[in-house]
Amino acid sequence: MSKLNAERSGFNTQRTCGVWLIYIGLVIIISALVGSDLLIQPFILGVGYFIGFIGILVLPYVNRKLAFGENTKFQDRMDNVSVVVNVLLCTACGMIIGFEDLRLLWLSIFIAVGIHFFGFYFSQGKLMIILGILTIINRTIGIMLISVPFIFFALIDGILKLLIGFKMVTIKRTVDVITEESSSRYT
Repeated sequence: MSKLNAERSGFNTQRTCGVWLIYIGLVIIISALVGSDLLIQPFILGVGYFIGFIGILVLPYVNRKLAFGENTKFQDRMDNVSVVVNVLLCTACGMIIGFEDLRLLWLSIFIAVGIHFFGFYFSQGKLMIILGILTIINRTIGIMLISVPFIFFALIDGILKLLIGFKMVTIKRTVDVITEESSSRYT
Protein backbone atom coordinates (compact mmCIF):
# COMPACT_ATOMS: atom_id res chain seq x y z
CA MET A 1 0.00 0.00 0.00
CA SER A 2 2.81 2.45 0.78
CA LYS A 3 4.23 1.88 -2.70
CA LEU A 4 1.03 3.25 -4.21
CA ASN A 5 1.19 6.36 -2.02
CA ALA A 6 4.82 6.95 -3.02
CA GLU A 7 3.93 6.72 -6.71
CA ARG A 8 0.97 9.06 -6.34
CA SER A 9 2.89 11.75 -4.49
CA GLY A 10 5.93 11.73 -6.80
CA PHE A 11 5.57 15.15 -8.44
CA ASN A 12 3.27 17.17 -6.22
CA THR A 13 4.15 20.66 -7.48
CA GLN A 14 3.95 20.11 -11.25
CA ARG A 15 0.97 22.41 -11.67
CA THR A 16 2.70 25.22 -9.75
CA CYS A 17 5.77 24.76 -11.95
CA GLY A 18 3.47 24.86 -14.98
CA VAL A 19 2.15 28.27 -13.94
CA TRP A 20 5.75 29.45 -13.52
CA LEU A 21 6.71 28.19 -17.01
CA ILE A 22 3.68 29.87 -18.60
CA TYR A 23 4.51 33.13 -16.82
CA ILE A 24 8.23 33.09 -17.62
CA GLY A 25 7.52 32.05 -21.22
CA LEU A 26 5.36 35.15 -21.62
CA VAL A 27 8.03 37.33 -19.97
CA ILE A 28 10.67 35.98 -22.38
CA ILE A 29 8.43 36.59 -25.40
CA ILE A 30 7.60 40.15 -24.30
CA SER A 31 11.21 41.01 -23.42
CA ALA A 32 12.36 39.62 -26.77
CA LEU A 33 9.74 41.56 -28.72
CA VAL A 34 10.83 44.85 -27.13
CA GLY A 35 14.52 43.93 -26.81
CA SER A 36 15.69 45.84 -29.90
CA ASP A 37 19.51 46.07 -29.92
CA LEU A 38 19.72 44.27 -26.56
CA LEU A 39 17.85 41.27 -28.09
CA ILE A 40 16.22 40.54 -24.71
CA GLN A 41 15.18 43.58 -22.70
CA PRO A 42 17.03 42.84 -19.42
CA PHE A 43 14.91 45.19 -17.28
CA ILE A 44 11.66 43.50 -18.34
CA LEU A 45 13.20 40.04 -17.95
CA GLY A 46 14.69 40.84 -14.53
CA VAL A 47 11.67 42.61 -13.06
CA GLY A 48 9.32 40.05 -14.59
CA TYR A 49 11.38 37.19 -13.20
CA PHE A 50 11.49 38.76 -9.74
CA ILE A 51 7.75 39.48 -9.59
CA GLY A 52 6.88 35.99 -10.84
CA PHE A 53 9.35 34.28 -8.53
CA ILE A 54 7.90 36.02 -5.49
CA GLY A 55 4.27 35.75 -6.58
CA ILE A 56 4.30 32.17 -7.86
CA LEU A 57 7.13 30.33 -6.12
CA VAL A 58 7.73 32.12 -2.81
CA LEU A 59 4.31 33.24 -1.62
CA PRO A 60 2.23 30.20 -0.70
CA TYR A 61 -1.04 31.12 -2.46
CA VAL A 62 -0.42 29.53 -5.90
CA ASN A 63 1.25 26.44 -4.50
CA ARG A 64 -1.49 25.99 -1.90
CA LYS A 65 -4.14 26.09 -4.65
CA LEU A 66 -2.37 23.91 -7.21
CA ALA A 67 0.00 21.50 -5.47
CA PHE A 68 -1.07 17.98 -4.61
CA GLY A 69 1.24 18.03 -1.60
CA GLU A 70 4.75 19.06 -0.62
CA ASN A 71 8.03 18.11 -2.21
CA THR A 72 10.32 15.75 -0.35
CA LYS A 73 13.51 17.10 1.19
CA PHE A 74 15.48 15.44 -1.61
CA GLN A 75 13.32 17.14 -4.25
CA ASP A 76 13.78 20.52 -2.55
CA ARG A 77 17.53 19.92 -2.34
CA MET A 78 17.72 19.04 -6.05
CA ASP A 79 15.66 22.13 -6.94
CA ASN A 80 18.09 24.29 -4.94
CA VAL A 81 21.11 22.63 -6.55
CA SER A 82 19.59 23.25 -9.99
CA VAL A 83 19.07 26.94 -9.23
CA VAL A 84 22.66 27.29 -7.97
CA VAL A 85 23.96 25.52 -11.10
CA ASN A 86 21.92 27.91 -13.24
CA VAL A 87 23.31 30.98 -11.47
CA LEU A 88 26.88 29.68 -11.80
CA LEU A 89 26.49 28.78 -15.48
CA CYS A 90 24.83 32.10 -16.36
CA THR A 91 27.55 33.99 -14.48
CA ALA A 92 30.21 31.98 -16.33
CA CYS A 93 28.53 32.85 -19.64
CA GLY A 94 28.77 36.55 -18.82
CA MET A 95 32.37 36.30 -17.62
CA ILE A 96 33.65 34.15 -20.48
CA ILE A 97 31.65 35.52 -23.41
CA GLY A 98 31.34 39.09 -22.19
CA PHE A 99 28.88 41.61 -23.57
CA GLU A 100 30.42 42.22 -27.00
CA ASP A 101 28.34 39.52 -28.73
CA LEU A 102 24.89 39.77 -27.18
CA ARG A 103 23.44 37.09 -29.44
CA LEU A 104 25.98 34.51 -28.29
CA LEU A 105 25.62 35.65 -24.68
CA TRP A 106 21.81 35.30 -24.60
CA LEU A 107 21.86 32.01 -26.50
CA SER A 108 24.49 30.66 -24.08
CA ILE A 109 22.49 31.84 -21.08
CA PHE A 110 19.43 30.04 -22.38
CA ILE A 111 21.49 26.88 -22.92
CA ALA A 112 22.50 27.18 -19.26
CA VAL A 113 18.81 27.49 -18.37
CA GLY A 114 18.14 24.36 -20.43
CA ILE A 115 20.82 22.48 -18.53
CA HIS A 116 19.37 23.52 -15.18
CA PHE A 117 15.99 22.02 -16.15
CA PHE A 118 17.50 18.52 -15.89
CA GLY A 119 17.82 18.84 -12.11
CA PHE A 120 14.11 19.57 -11.85
CA TYR A 121 13.37 16.07 -13.13
CA PHE A 122 13.38 14.90 -9.52
CA SER A 123 10.57 17.23 -8.48
CA GLN A 124 8.69 17.76 -11.76
CA GLY A 125 9.20 14.62 -13.84
CA LYS A 126 9.97 13.82 -17.48
CA LEU A 127 8.55 17.04 -18.87
CA MET A 128 11.54 18.95 -17.47
CA ILE A 129 13.96 16.64 -19.30
CA ILE A 130 12.01 17.21 -22.50
CA LEU A 131 12.01 20.99 -21.93
CA GLY A 132 15.75 20.95 -21.19
CA ILE A 133 16.56 19.01 -24.36
CA LEU A 134 14.32 21.16 -26.57
CA THR A 135 15.70 24.39 -25.08
CA ILE A 136 19.31 23.28 -25.62
CA ILE A 137 18.58 22.14 -29.21
CA ASN A 138 16.79 25.42 -30.01
CA ARG A 139 19.63 27.56 -28.70
CA THR A 140 22.38 25.42 -30.20
CA ILE A 141 20.74 25.79 -33.61
CA GLY A 142 20.54 29.54 -32.88
CA ILE A 143 24.30 29.63 -32.34
CA MET A 144 24.96 27.71 -35.56
CA LEU A 145 22.49 29.57 -37.80
CA ILE A 146 23.80 33.10 -37.46
CA SER A 147 21.73 34.34 -40.42
CA VAL A 148 18.44 33.55 -38.65
CA PRO A 149 17.31 36.46 -36.46
CA PHE A 150 17.66 35.99 -32.70
CA ILE A 151 13.99 36.82 -32.11
CA PHE A 152 13.02 33.59 -33.87
CA PHE A 153 14.87 31.49 -31.30
CA ALA A 154 13.67 33.63 -28.39
CA LEU A 155 10.05 33.19 -29.47
CA ILE A 156 10.54 29.43 -29.83
CA ASP A 157 12.03 29.36 -26.33
CA GLY A 158 9.05 31.21 -24.88
CA ILE A 159 6.58 29.03 -26.77
CA LEU A 160 8.30 25.85 -25.56
CA LYS A 161 7.92 27.04 -21.98
CA LEU A 162 4.27 27.94 -22.60
CA LEU A 163 3.47 24.54 -24.11
CA ILE A 164 5.20 22.52 -21.38
CA GLY A 165 3.70 24.84 -18.76
CA PHE A 166 0.17 24.32 -20.10
CA LYS A 167 0.75 20.57 -20.12
CA MET A 168 1.91 20.68 -16.50
CA VAL A 169 -1.00 22.85 -15.36
CA THR A 170 -3.52 20.42 -16.84
CA ILE A 171 -2.06 17.36 -15.12
CA LYS A 172 -4.74 15.57 -13.20
CA ARG A 173 -4.12 13.77 -9.94
CA THR A 174 -4.44 10.04 -10.42
CA VAL A 175 -6.14 8.26 -7.60
CA ASP A 176 -5.68 4.54 -7.17
CA VAL A 177 -8.87 2.84 -6.12
CA ILE A 178 -8.19 -0.41 -4.35
CA THR A 179 -10.98 -2.92 -4.62
CA GLU A 180 -11.27 -6.05 -2.53
CA GLU A 181 -9.94 -8.13 -5.41
CA SER A 182 -6.89 -5.93 -6.00
CA SER A 183 -6.24 -5.34 -2.29
CA SER A 184 -5.49 -9.01 -1.77
CA ARG A 185 -2.42 -8.58 -3.98
CA TYR A 186 -0.95 -5.98 -1.61
CA THR A 187 -1.44 -7.85 1.65
